[in-house]
Formats: sequence, C-alpha cells, structure tokens
Amino acid sequence: MTKMNWLRRFMYGRYGTDQLSMFLFVCYILLFLLEMFLKNTVAAPILMTLSYLIIFLYFFRCLSRNIYRRQAENQRFLRMIHPFKNYIKYLKLKFRERNGVKKLYRCPKCHQIIRVPKGRGKIAITCPKCRFEFIKRT
Repeated sequence: MTKMNWLRRFMYGRYGTDQLSMFLFVCYILLFLLEMFLKNTVAAPILMTLSYLIIFLYFFRCLSRNIYRRQAENQRFLRMIHPFKNYIKYLKLKFRERNGVKKLYRCPKCHQIIRVPKGRGKIAITCPKCRFEFIKRT
C-alpha cells in the first residue's frame, strides 16, 4: 500500500485522463505501429516525430494542474466528435433492422432516429421530438 501512496500524492491536483487523452493515446499507438511497418521509408521519421508529439501532448494533459482548461478542451473535443458517434450509432441500428419489420429514418430537422413499419408505401412521418412532418416511402 505504501508503494502506491507516492503515485497518489503525485497525481493529487492533476487532471488525469479523459476521452481526449484516450483518443490521443490510441492515435499514438496507431502511429507507432504504422512507423514500425514503414521503418525504412521516407515517411518513418515524420511518423515518429508526430507520434512523439502526440504522446507528449497526452502526458502534458494527464499531468496538468490546470483542470479547468483541460475540461474545456475535452468538452470541445466531445462536441466535435458527437456527430460522428451519432452517425455510427445510426448505421448500427440500420444494420440491425435491415431484415426486420421496421425501417429507420432520420428527421431532416432535428436528426432524431424514427422507426416506422415497412411496406406501407408513401406515408407522412411526424417526428416525436420536434413535430416536423415529412413524407417517405417505406
């Protein structure tokens, strides 16, 4: 227990890891592996330098004492990545429902995912979230 106390004392008041830090770490691992495969090429030193910059940024963020700024950076990152995560979620749902009895549509106004029955022809779909009405073929 005493061996871990020094690490707890060292990390006290520091930011630690978050989603942006984990993203940076995964990028570092991918660049490091890519650099290993392209060892004797012209791109290897560039990839190595880029991977060192990314891992430096990762450790800088983890060991930073300016918690407010690191949280703000993470929030900006999450706002930027949110549309991509929602689109991947939509594609997963669409793949899961591909042979089902429902069809998925996104509201053109608020992008809410709406499930409607298949095989009904052209129908007017009303979004339950924003009440926007649009016509689609099922």
